[in-house]
Amino acid sequence: MRSWFGRWLWSVAALGAPAAAAVAATVVIDPNAIYPEGPLWRDGRLLYVEYGGPGIKEWNGGTISVYWRGDHCGASGLIAYHVDHLLVACYDANSLVEVDQQGRTVRTIDRDSAGNPFIGPNDFTADGRGGIYFSASGVYDLDAPVSGTVLYMDPGGRIREVANTIHYSNGLTLSKDGQHLLVAEMLAGRILSFPVSADGTLGNRRVWARLRDLAPATPKEDAYNGPDGLKLGPDGNYYIAQNGSGRVLVVDELKKLVRIVTVPTPYVTNVAFGADGAKTLYITGVFDQWKAPYAGVVYRATP
Repeated sequence: MRSWFGRWLWSVAALGAPAAAAVAATVVIDPNAIYPEGPLWRDGRLLYVEYGGPGIKEWNGGTISVYWRGDHCGASGLIAYHVDHLLVACYDANSLVEVDQQGRTVRTIDRDSAGNPFIGPNDFTADGRGGIYFSASGVYDLDAPVSGTVLYMDPGGRIREVANTIHYSNGLTLSKDGQHLLVAEMLAGRILSFPVSADGTLGNRRVWARLRDLAPATPKEDAYNGPDGLKLGPDGNYYIAQNGSGRVLVVDELKKLVRIVTVPTPYVTNVAFGADGAKTLYITGVFDQWKAPYAGVVYRATP
């Protein structure tokens, strides 16, 4: 590991307050990740996927190993499933893969219950009642027809589309009160909100927030500077991975910026929380998401 790569400052600033209002340390735990995404803290270890790598990797606090291999998957998301299994979103393969506790493939799902294929499954969130929402992003192009969707897998395993015409649906999370699903509409640079029904279906959307209204633009932000991963933190704040600006926006339920977490990788893809809640934040990011081998980093940020 290069010396300058060992530790970075976590710049934390409230909007309108000086950047030095609070500072925390960020440590690199995987300097050789290949387009890391979907971090998940589980059973004392960090699991995360690599879009350009083998599939799922595992960090046990000291060493990194491959947990699951999926050729041609193009993994982009990860979520706990049932008691001790996982679901992987295979973006390139247009499928979901169930993985058991030994890292073995159990099954592959490539269509919803009506027989319709997925286009670019990307990220997940649980509904707290045994069901799972996941995004299928559609085509990643500012000028392409809007084709992103959200699907719902109910506790019995049935899958149906619950929202469509989203301009590249990406990260998603339930709201703090559990009554709304927030969805990152990446290529529109905003977060959408859908009311949630008891059967998992979604009501009419509204714009929850635009990223340009949450935080000022950075001098060198990318044209695709929209929300990627999106999580509700244990502290009740929303953590938005801003892909193209090298930062995570932390926003409260009133949509006010609480702080900004910055990292050296401009394409921040997702976040997760450690066993101690929001006191430990895991961040995945990429230096160049347009050019293979998609060199990236996994960070751990602590107060």
